[in-house]
Amino acid sequence: MPFGFSPASGASHLALEATFLGLPDPIRIRDTHRLLTLQPHPAGSARDRELADWIAQEFRGAGLEDVQITAHEVLLPEPREVAVDMVLPKVWRASMRELPVDGDSDTAIAPAVAGLPHYAYSASGQVTAQVVYAGYGTAADYEWLTRQRINVRDRIVVVRHSGPQRYRGAAVWAAEERGAAGILMYPDPRDEPREKGKPYPDAITAESRIERGSVAYDFLVPGDPLTPGWPSVAGAKRIDRRAATSLPKIPSIPLSIADVRPILQSLGGAAVPDWLRSDLVPDLRAGPGPALVRMKVSLAEHIRPIWTVTGMLRGSGGAAGDVVIVGNHRDAWIYGGVDPATGSAAIVELARTFGELHRGGWRPKRSILFASWDAEELALTSSTEWAEEHEEWLRDHAVAYLNVDSAASGSRFVSGAAPSLMRVIAGAADAVRDPSSRVSVAATARSRWSMDRGAPVRGGDIEVVEDRLGGGSDYTVFLNHLGVPAADLAFDGPLPVYHSVHDTHQFVARVADPEFRYTTSLVKVLGIAALRLMDGDAIPIDVQAAAATILKYVAETGERVAGGESATLAEIRKAAGELEQAAAAFSAARDAAIASGDAARLAELNRRAIALERAFIDPQGLNGRPWFRHLLLAPDRTYAPRVLPDLADAIDHGDSERMAAEAARVARALRRAAASLR
Repeated sequence: MPFGFSPASGASHLALEATFLGLPDPIRIRDTHRLLTLQPHPAGSARDRELADWIAQEFRGAGLEDVQITAHEVLLPEPREVAVDMVLPKVWRASMRELPVDGDSDTAIAPAVAGLPHYAYSASGQVTAQVVYAGYGTAADYEWLTRQRINVRDRIVVVRHSGPQRYRGAAVWAAEERGAAGILMYPDPRDEPREKGKPYPDAITAESRIERGSVAYDFLVPGDPLTPGWPSVAGAKRIDRRAATSLPKIPSIPLSIADVRPILQSLGGAAVPDWLRSDLVPDLRAGPGPALVRMKVSLAEHIRPIWTVTGMLRGSGGAAGDVVIVGNHRDAWIYGGVDPATGSAAIVELARTFGELHRGGWRPKRSILFASWDAEELALTSSTEWAEEHEEWLRDHAVAYLNVDSAASGSRFVSGAAPSLMRVIAGAADAVRDPSSRVSVAATARSRWSMDRGAPVRGGDIEVVEDRLGGGSDYTVFLNHLGVPAADLAFDGPLPVYHSVHDTHQFVARVADPEFRYTTSLVKVLGIAALRLMDGDAIPIDVQAAAATILKYVAETGERVAGGESATLAEIRKAAGELEQAAAAFSAARDAAIASGDAARLAELNRRAIALERAFIDPQGLNGRPWFRHLLLAPDRTYAPRVLPDLADAIDHGDSERMAAEAARVARALRRAAASLR
């Protein structure tokens, strides 16, 4: 039986799931995807609003109630001038232009409509300076430059993107901290993963391809930079731009391979180490000199509307009942083929199929709210503003948030989740057949894990889900600010067209997801997870998995403490042990209530399960970034997660007094969690 169901209710629920699995239609998904990607639709644009209206219409057609388009007025940048010129040793100007791919009708009009490539929220300004190549812009790369006595202060640094897992804003932050005058970024071919036998090679190798993106410091505070921590509704207080901690203070520009090569070829100085070599320049040097470059950024920034679309399928509890939330962002840098249109098509299809189930007589125990977010690509903006506006309601009623960003860029199932949701996500993946095999999505994922790790992965139902979430998508406000357990699901693969004009319907249909089989499978996995969260006799929040994972976090953090960790972590370990005991007792009580069909007892236990994640929230927030309030999980300055973040920071700085204070704070949170289960 699915986790959280009695044998009787589980049998009927599995019949419902079998009906659901036959409903998602890849042809309908393909047609939806084509419509979503017909024109560029960046946040705040006229086409973005048209798609908001269209999705609202689809939600209504699916039978969702309370369909709303909520506007928030936020700071949105628009490029007026972005230029890079070489002054010495020769005069040269970067084209700042992406070329269409031969034979790709989707990109044929791209140069005219894509807009000027830029980084959203870059500082405006003009800088003329010598250039230093700083590798990936990591601490290790800057330390190497220091050992070579190469100073980046008041110079322009050039760094390379290392794929979508490395947040470009982190590179700007690191350069700004070290006194750089500006930063240029480019996608190096050595960092591009490829799959053998894939067609569409021109898009993969196009040297004019430019990776756009935001450089806002959303690891400090996401959302509208001028309303940090409160919703950007009409009449909201706004801070001065100069006081916005999430906005960079140096200019930054994205470059293509073609445009960065002349700069790299003109560098002198020390030869770079092996790990920083590039195929673009055989004998790459770190600089500075003789290259002298001028970069100019002029962004117009205005308060403009963005639009969140929501619709509800109400459960038997009505307006006062609990709710599961599923969401995806709608805005795209250009056409958004993979990112986000595969996810948007998946959310629309899920709403349609749930509507079909509802018309067939299904009435869930708990409600589901569908959300189409806006301006995710800028700073996770509409999800943040909407959730801040509805904080009290979410705190009282939200069971879980399930996120889809890019549904399918390949065939590899990947998911990250709060530990309490790992079991329900993995169970859903076990219930859906992988379209390329005769086994489940979860079984295929386990097999790939075994190959990646060089050893068998033990049996079980949670190994296919990572036990932590980092940053970079719309689950952030739910988990890290409100304490709503969240998960992020996708089928992953190489994405050489990331944030470029080549991320189109054609790329998805020909390369990333031919026949839209994996986008369809994502709808199914997402739908099964949502159905189980909505209809379980007990809400399938795995409190024991959460407690066990927290003990793992403590052990990982203890390894960072020099000279042993017993004194620092003793109280946390004790509190984690208390939580583990409380979780075991809670699970036993829940199993007994399911077996006896005690509805009143189950309702009480469900309230306690929902309270678990909330207990990890501290109203004062993390040190230096109080918007982030979850003491166990937070994004690092990349998209990577950081466990016990404030304690880990104190350990890294060797601050024993702060270590003790943070350990005590985490221990208090764990005891709050244990108390919530008793």
